[in-house]
Amino acid sequence: MAVQAAMPGVAARPLALLAGAACVLALRHYPLGHGWPGLLFAILLPAYFLLLCWRPACWLFCVPALLPVLDLAPWTGWFFLEEIDVLLLLTVACGYWRLGGPGQPAAARLSPAARLCLLLCSLAWLAALLRGVLPLAPLDLNAWDNYLSPYNSLRLGKAWAWSMLLLPLLLRDAHPHALRRYALPGMLAGLAMVSLFALWERAVFPGLLNLSSDYRITAPFSAMHTGGAALDGYLALGLPFAGLWLARARSRWQAALALLLLALALHAAFTTFSRGLYAALAAAMLLALWQALRTAPGAGRPPQGRPPVRSILLKLLLAGLGTALLLYMFSLAGYRGLLAAAVLLAASFVLAARPLPWRLAPASLLCALCLQGLLAAWWPEPAGQPTAGWLKGPYFLFLLAAMLLTGTLWPGGAGGKGPARLGLAMMAWTMLACNLAWIGWHWAGPPALLPAGLVVLLAMLMLCNGRLHPPLWRLDRASLSIAGAAGILLLLAIPVSASYYATERFATTAFDMQGRLRHWRQVLAMQPPDWGNRLFGMGSGSFPATYYWHNPGREVPASIAYAEDRDAPGNYYVRLASPGYSAGYGELLRLLQRLRVQPATRYTLALDVRRSGPMPVLQVRLCQRQLLYAQNCVEIPLRLRPPPPGNPPAAWQHYDVPFDSAWLGTGAWLLRPPVQLELAVSGTAASSVLDVDNLSLRAPGGEELIANGRFTQANNCWFFSSDHHHLPWHIKSMALHLLVETGWCGALTMLALLAVAGLRLLRRAARGEPGALACAAALLGFLVVGLFDSLLDVPRLALLCHLMLLCALLQPAPSPPPPHLESAPP
Repeated sequence: MAVQAAMPGVAARPLALLAGAACVLALRHYPLGHGWPGLLFAILLPAYFLLLCWRPACWLFCVPALLPVLDLAPWTGWFFLEEIDVLLLLTVACGYWRLGGPGQPAAARLSPAARLCLLLCSLAWLAALLRGVLPLAPLDLNAWDNYLSPYNSLRLGKAWAWSMLLLPLLLRDAHPHALRRYALPGMLAGLAMVSLFALWERAVFPGLLNLSSDYRITAPFSAMHTGGAALDGYLALGLPFAGLWLARARSRWQAALALLLLALALHAAFTTFSRGLYAALAAAMLLALWQALRTAPGAGRPPQGRPPVRSILLKLLLAGLGTALLLYMFSLAGYRGLLAAAVLLAASFVLAARPLPWRLAPASLLCALCLQGLLAAWWPEPAGQPTAGWLKGPYFLFLLAAMLLTGTLWPGGAGGKGPARLGLAMMAWTMLACNLAWIGWHWAGPPALLPAGLVVLLAMLMLCNGRLHPPLWRLDRASLSIAGAAGILLLLAIPVSASYYATERFATTAFDMQGRLRHWRQVLAMQPPDWGNRLFGMGSGSFPATYYWHNPGREVPASIAYAEDRDAPGNYYVRLASPGYSAGYGELLRLLQRLRVQPATRYTLALDVRRSGPMPVLQVRLCQRQLLYAQNCVEIPLRLRPPPPGNPPAAWQHYDVPFDSAWLGTGAWLLRPPVQLELAVSGTAASSVLDVDNLSLRAPGGEELIANGRFTQANNCWFFSSDHHHLPWHIKSMALHLLVETGWCGALTMLALLAVAGLRLLRRAARGEPGALACAAALLGFLVVGLFDSLLDVPRLALLCHLMLLCALLQPAPSPPPPHLESAPP
């Protein structure tokens, strides 16, 4: 038996050695020297190796945690072979070396239907990969740094390859306990880091409270340098697991951390201003509601401990009324009125679950009104000297009443839960209601009194919860978690939905949809009509090159390429081509490098430029930029000279341009906006070419700031972005992306895989598995976002989706037979 168990390990060890050798080879060429992220990556890899040696199943935590954030392309320039690929090579090397060893039985298995779907998907993937990469192109400077390269097929195809390589490790390690112990915390850690990154980006660039700017965050997803919805797709995958953690919290501290994570993730989701992501969140919540109604008593077999359908519907009606009134309050009384109304409703929610002494209600009401009147009269606003901020009368008294109510309801306080203490709580609640009306009047005048009165009326209805049999809610952890999540959702959704930019986005939905439909028709028109393309697709990753050469509008998107000078072998340069559009100048393609500059410092930019005519124009500037949307730029005053008479038309010309960095580089360490050097070429409606070499940026002391300025290492340390014009790079529909690049075979086999996984998840959710419901909601949200964006052209996002599908297909392995049965003679 030991020899039989060791056989799979012996077969897997050559693959482990091959993966280890590939990892070493990748690190040999990987540019680690530009910036602190390279140093961080150099520390992370050996630490991860030691972790795998100590506990092999930890890859279930590390891979989902690092997939979204281990993305250093803006520093390294590498986006074909990424940092996560190196990490996965190390994972496969360590995992396969110990695969199938003694004492390592399989933890999971696959059903025959799942195996058939995976086999068919793999065959379709292989066909699309070969159609995209063949015939093999020369391995020149642009083979691994250009979306127009045939090797872009390998970049997109690696997601499925990685998922299949990780499948044996999933079968070994992914039993339900390991998924709860490692994979779920890994997803939550990744979601937390992405949400914090999004919060930092909002704070540094447009500002946390600036909801009118058209700035859209990208967080750590460098794949969005040509647009796309990588952040939207990831948040759709990750947010249901934050809800799962909140639902399964076993202590108040876990519940508080889960609410905090949910608030951060929802803030990131709403500030994407993505209509597709909003629809995905709505779809995920509708799936959860449908599951709750389906499993409630009165809707089939009544499970124990489930609320009845009538109770669920009443809660939904109450939540709908509260949402409508909060929207009404915000429209007239702004942020402060919204916050005050939310606090009153939250206080009513908590107070309504207590046994209120209604006989003391008249006395509490009278005392509250008298105390409110005395305090309001004692806190007048001096004439000509308005009190600032929260020290104004209505705000201060509202805070005072909220603190009094919190003190009376805080568990474990003096006085217990007696009638006198609850009467004091009712008095504080009355003061809250009075000050809510005062805040509305103070902010917007008499028109705000109507929504404030309606909010108070709803709060009074909520106080009658204790007189219902049974009550709609109790003060248990589940009710508090649901109420807290709903409050966070509304407090974030209402201001964002009412902002200028969100209103503009929704107002242009029909127009944008027409543009998307037009793009889809053009994509289908570019597909060759032969049966091979219909069945097997044009090839994985082939769309950017197809659009470049065959788009119906005869547009010429901007491009960046690296080349060797024929007249001077060994001299390399970058070639920038301006866009050529029949309708105008089109969108520029910007070559970028991150730099560390000091404010108010005199720098000198030096470069060699070669062009053949008066156009194009070279734009060089330093800007505050994360990935898209440059801010606060300092233009470098570079004016190209025409070629001198008598010189060959394509002669190199040298430029030295001094300039001042002005405000760039200012700010505290954590909130200092990153600075990037930008090079872009603009021209006429016809595309034109310009070559750049020997790029240098020197400080007053002679320090060189630019890495790889001679382009001898091609794209190392250089990245690029297309800030606004994204259609040349993406099909903008996941279904159409599969149909065009992998054909009907790829699209139908992926549909079958989704159907098998989805049905299995829904069956498990019907049996009361909350993890299955969260996974189903995540995949549903991902598909909704994918209705309008081709998410599978982001390899790390496609890999995460594939791993979720594989986890959904896994079934627990049968228990091994007892030892005495194993040793029994046949």
